[in-house]
Amino acid sequence: MSKLWTKSYIFILITNLFVYIGFYLLVPTLPAFAKQIGGSSLQASLVVSGFSISSLICRAITGHAADKLEKKPILLIGLVILALCTFSYTFLPISAVIVIRILQGVGWGMASTTIAAVVSDMVPSQQRGEGMGYYSLSMIISMSLAPVASIIIMNNYRFNLVAMFSIILFGIGIISLQLVTFRKNKFQRNKGNKEKIIVLRDVFEKKALLPSLLCFLLAITLCGIMSYIVLFGKEIKLSNIWVYFIGHVSMILVTRSFVGKLFDKKGHTVVIIPGAISMTIGLIILSYVHSVPTLVIASLFYGFGYGAVQPSLQAWAVNRSPIERRGAANGTFLSSMDLSFTIGSILLSYIAESKSYAIMYRFSSIFMIIFMFIYGVALLKERRAEVYKEDLEENAS
Repeated sequence: MSKLWTKSYIFILITNLFVYIGFYLLVPTLPAFAKQIGGSSLQASLVVSGFSISSLICRAITGHAADKLEKKPILLIGLVILALCTFSYTFLPISAVIVIRILQGVGWGMASTTIAAVVSDMVPSQQRGEGMGYYSLSMIISMSLAPVASIIIMNNYRFNLVAMFSIILFGIGIISLQLVTFRKNKFQRNKGNKEKIIVLRDVFEKKALLPSLLCFLLAITLCGIMSYIVLFGKEIKLSNIWVYFIGHVSMILVTRSFVGKLFDKKGHTVVIIPGAISMTIGLIILSYVHSVPTLVIASLFYGFGYGAVQPSLQAWAVNRSPIERRGAANGTFLSSMDLSFTIGSILLSYIAESKSYAIMYRFSSIFMIIFMFIYGVALLKERRAEVYKEDLEENAS
């Protein structure tokens, strides 16, 4: 039986943690910085949308390339692009910032997708849920806490200090990466193989499409929280809205102690269904929040659900896909999150502007209801296929 907690696994998790923290320091502050240096609201939105589109395209290509080429050079190039682009923001005008942000999307697509492929290679198949769960935990902690830290830093100092911290964290990620041992791809060992590296039909992994579609729906609700929770706090006149992230992360830490192991022993159904219900409850409670205690309750429900469902979907996507297509499976899965944030930010902001942020959260819970409907139909189809297969085997015997 292969070990999960190897030196390489530990250091790829460390790399992932620092890279994601460095990245999410920029998410809430860079659009605000764009306006500080003279950008319009349109230009500030281009900083977000341009990045999302380039990242989406690059993720798909990188996922397939990671199955064919050495992963370490791809990952290093991506990290260097992230660091250099972040440094350039401190002295460029707004028009150049938009262009560089698009380039940074390429770096982010390369780095984040390749890390996911490396983790998938390292995790033993019988511990896929647990191993991918800890990987997702490093992402979720970064996603929840880094924006709070960056807002505090920018409010009390300036964006240049946020950028400096981000560059340092990318640098630490590059250093810790040197302690990771990478597996060779079978494609690399067969020098006579004339197969093309990038084939358009192979960019997306078909077996990962169902979990990716479910992740797309789930991530729209996350987009509403990550992008608009601060503005929601202003709407309901709750200054310490950041408390939400503390409850969110705390519950995710709790789920990591058992959800991954439960996934490996019992399968995705026993994890995903309760998690999806919990997320829906959290969103509905959040839409009625007017005090800190209610805010904490909402964060605990949503945090528990998200901590259970998101890593389970990713592990499921990898399990469904061929071994030689894990990179493409992760690229497909992570691309769904990029697409979700791109579409979700526009759709939810329209609802918030025309109604309110409270209504927006109530509306976003509909995506979780659609999530559960699609997932339920998929389970029924799988069960029918199993019964049909059993009947054929019984008749044959």
